[in-house]
Amino acid sequence: MNLLFLGTSAGVPTKTRNVSGVALRESKGKGWYLIDCGEGTQHQVLHTKLSFHSLKAIFITHVHGDHCYGLPGILASVATCVSRNLDYAGETSFS
Repeated sequence: MNLLFLGTSAGVPTKTRNVSGVALRESKGKGWYLIDCGEGTQHQVLHTKLSFHSLKAIFITHVHGDHCYGLPGILASVATCVSRNLDYAGETSFS
């Protein structure tokens, strides 16, 4: 497995860094996992060789905007190319 950093800025994006998002790729290219999904992560994925079709699960470490505001966009992209359930792990309450 290897890590691909999609965003490493804390709190707010900068000109050169997006907010939190890390792709964990399986070593034989069978799929990948998304750890955190800050705003703009969907766009960052488009700059890589990753495919939304091979996304296996999304893990949200905690519910702060810089870790989860990109979730609606990612889910919309996945919905257009995947006809299976996607696993999600994270807090169940957003209050």
